[in-house]
Amino acid sequence: MRAWLRRCLLVLAVFALCWGGAIWYWRAGTRVPTAGDLAGAMLLLPLSLLLAFWLGKKLLARLAAAPALAAAVAATPQADAAPTAPPPAPLHIVAAALRMPGGATPEELTTAMQARQARPALDPDLLDENGYPLLCGKVAGVQEDTQQQTLAAWLRQHPQPGLDAERFPFNPEDVRALALGAEVLADLMYAAMRHPLLPAWLMAPASARAAMALPTLQLHLLLPAAWSPAQSQAGSAWLHRLLLEQGWPPEKLALPTLSATPQPAPFALLAQIAARAAQDGQPVLAIVLACNSYIGEMSVHDWASREQLFSAGQADGQIPGEGAAGLLLANSAEAALLEAPPSVLLHRGAAQARDSAAGPRKQGEPGLLASLATQALASAAVASADITLVSADTDQRAGRMLELMNCTSALLPELDLGTQVLSVGTACGHAGPVAALAALALAQHAAASGGQALCLSNLDPLHYGAIVVGPPAGNGDAAG
Repeated sequence: MRAWLRRCLLVLAVFALCWGGAIWYWRAGTRVPTAGDLAGAMLLLPLSLLLAFWLGKKLLARLAAAPALAAAVAATPQADAAPTAPPPAPLHIVAAALRMPGGATPEELTTAMQARQARPALDPDLLDENGYPLLCGKVAGVQEDTQQQTLAAWLRQHPQPGLDAERFPFNPEDVRALALGAEVLADLMYAAMRHPLLPAWLMAPASARAAMALPTLQLHLLLPAAWSPAQSQAGSAWLHRLLLEQGWPPEKLALPTLSATPQPAPFALLAQIAARAAQDGQPVLAIVLACNSYIGEMSVHDWASREQLFSAGQADGQIPGEGAAGLLLANSAEAALLEAPPSVLLHRGAAQARDSAAGPRKQGEPGLLASLATQALASAAVASADITLVSADTDQRAGRMLELMNCTSALLPELDLGTQVLSVGTACGHAGPVAALAALALAQHAAASGGQALCLSNLDPLHYGAIVVGPPAGNGDAAG
């Protein structure tokens, strides 16, 4: 809204200056303007100035991104370079699922964003300190009360270490996050349960199961960063229990041990899964799930106290959002068994971590995303002209949007910025790591239709990344 008002004021100012100058000139010269004078001064001159201003902005953006882009291209390994070890085979995205304010599936969210129907709205139940409704991205239909009653009953029956058994440990937005995460997990498990070896494994005697090739299902969770270790442990146990209820055997389920260190960024986690698969050579079947919600008084009060809440006076603030998104990943052999139609590859991406001592950036860094995107395209052996969609976790803040627009303008000038460059954070509000996985889900949907998609991440001030998602070029990837 603020950007739209700024553009309107600019147009009005240009027309006012042109008209005022023309009237002053005609009065000073004591001459009556002709029809041509009127058309030129009142219409052609202001439109020409506005067009020149717009073209100048585009030119400056390209010039700003050019040095970093040239450096990225120069740094790309050449064909005659010394031979190196082959990179790990790309993983397959067997299924993707999400629950976001703009849609309950990747297809719904893509359609809504391309039609500009997915955008934050004023919520009468979420108020600022002055009592006015807040702009937020809220998922409709979340049954908070039902979810809290079910979760509270389970916690009473299964006390978790570090939590008070008499006190419910989650606030309303936490409950919303777990409810959304449970829905996405159910969708992904529906795809995992199609594994053809599962029925035989369940029916076989325990003594014969050790020789069967059913892979271990890994569950990687990106839960709200503000949760305490005890809350994260309880939330993980709850989602783990939902997997078992779906029918997956507990002996073939792995939940990584939580540690006190910060959880990895989504793109870094995907790289770890691929690297570990290449290192140990074991079959890969993994669920990566993120859920989060800032739709609650606690989050709003926290953001407002730290001057991070979007408002008329804080244009660079964050818009509260929520959602859940996840991917079911597999190596080539397991993806073939699951018969995922069609096969979609998650290529080796490029990522860069930023020193936390530098603090969060306020202005965009024009060439950084372009550099990472160039590396990701080279790693996937995909030409920029083949990219049909760019999806990103970018939100509405000026610095992030400047990075995204500079990158796409420099590398992919033929794309339609309105329908082929989709920024999840702008459409759905701020939901942390959920936005990156949701952007990957949009890329998977585009790649499943035969296209090549470039997924970018610049929402986290300390982590940037780029990954290409697309159908395999041939059958040569089966070695994964």
